[in-house]
Amino acid sequence: MKKIIFMIILFTFFLCNVEAFSIDVDKIDLNSRSKQLTDELDKAYKIDVSGFDSKINNDSNIVNLTKEFVSISLSSDDKQAKKEKLVENLYVSNSNGFDTLTGSMAIDLYLDRLDNLKIKADTIKDIKTSTINDNDIMAFAYLDDCETEYGTKDIIMAFWLKYNDSEYGLYYPWLTIEDDLEEYFSSVIEKEDDGNIIGGSYSRLSIDGDSNEVSKDVLNNLYEKNKNSVVQITGMNSNGLGAYGSGFFITEGVVVTSWNLFRQILTDSNYVYVNDVSGNTYEVLGVVAAQSDYDVVVLKLNKVVGTSVIFGSSESLQETDKIFMINSMANSNFSIKYGTFLSQENGRLKNMFLLNESDVGASIFNEKGEVVAINTGDLLNSDLSYANSTVYLHKLQDVLAKQGYEKIVYTSLDLFRENYYVNVMNESIRKNVDDKVWDKYKKIGNIEDNISLELVKSSYKDEILSLRYKNKADKMLDSIYLISNFVEELNSQGFRLTYEDNNKKIYKNDKYKIVIKDNFNYLIVLMMGI
Repeated sequence: MKKIIFMIILFTFFLCNVEAFSIDVDKIDLNSRSKQLTDELDKAYKIDVSGFDSKINNDSNIVNLTKEFVSISLSSDDKQAKKEKLVENLYVSNSNGFDTLTGSMAIDLYLDRLDNLKIKADTIKDIKTSTINDNDIMAFAYLDDCETEYGTKDIIMAFWLKYNDSEYGLYYPWLTIEDDLEEYFSSVIEKEDDGNIIGGSYSRLSIDGDSNEVSKDVLNNLYEKNKNSVVQITGMNSNGLGAYGSGFFITEGVVVTSWNLFRQILTDSNYVYVNDVSGNTYEVLGVVAAQSDYDVVVLKLNKVVGTSVIFGSSESLQETDKIFMINSMANSNFSIKYGTFLSQENGRLKNMFLLNESDVGASIFNEKGEVVAINTGDLLNSDLSYANSTVYLHKLQDVLAKQGYEKIVYTSLDLFRENYYVNVMNESIRKNVDDKVWDKYKKIGNIEDNISLELVKSSYKDEILSLRYKNKADKMLDSIYLISNFVEELNSQGFRLTYEDNNKKIYKNDKYKIVIKDNFNYLIVLMMGI
């Protein structure tokens, strides 16, 4: 299974009580290129995202309680000692003894699995929380590269907490390992290959007291009603498939997908196409609109095809409502999958809905078949996932529908690339960095010898050295994959990796912070003193 990557990581926690390192990663992109690029698009299609905020807030008290549960779980104590400590935090209902009994039984099952796996780990990579209702919270602790009885595994420890009187108590703990996710994803692919449109649900936990199952009749009806409104988006390179994800028709001939997915496709691919549920393929002409903060891009196809989605309101969703997705995991046949809505804040939805890379950009339907959200790639391969409300797309849909396909203006993909590389970036050879500054910083990672890419621009301002390299070695490879020697040297010099996603790495030691960013076919390295 591809290594699990959690794309938005705001904190790194250490069980040994070392203070967590934190950084506002959104402020690292000093040039804000995405904004410069999207500002060049036709203003008539501007997406108004007033009230939207991609920041995810976690309850600090719940985070600390979760760290305590993880610490107990991974301690060297025997099962009985662990149980006694967890039971000290057990939720005790004043009105429903069955809830208390359920919690006690769940702890036993959880500890049995812990004992079977024999997990060893010393770092929590991330903790996320989600409120279900006024009295319940889900907390998820992510641990990667754990030692287990069955080899190195990525693991999620999850804790369902209930509020009683003046504090939260542990109601239901559970474990997810990457093998569980792989098993589900494999089953969906097998079903799609066999032409079975029912992909089902990963969820093994009922949070509303009823069965998690949705009837096949409901799933079939939703699929038939909406199958012509969804697409897969694929980038091809000279070596074959580059990257792919999902999208949907906002109006005939115009599709919506994730901005971050689109950037990845544009980086990895020299040809972009869209395919629908019938197997028809269409060329992407260009970009109609985009909003990078909202993580949405709108693309015009070369034909008037597809059925426009009907938007609904994510505000009408109730905790534990079922939500649905129609797309193709293996980029071939389509199927319908479902999960559970948990909560929403400032246009960001938290869901119990297992997603992988192919699901990024997919539309989320409510039980009426209305689109209420679009999947993001912020948390993949996780019990918890995020989606952005589509309420901000209603106005754009009206504008595009009234204008009609022929009159919809777009910026071609070729021009998009040209503007990005030429107009936005006026590159020059290093000339703005004093030799004394360069001599000081070039020792870090032995950068002159270990990054063989062409240095096209450098500057030093506010005690930040900014270096920009052009990837001419292989345009089909992300630049970040071509600097392994530099990274190895950083590790040998005592730097530690404190942040990582698909396009960015942050290293830190006691004196310096090093930020490495892959931006299209350019590599950006920022060096700054602490």
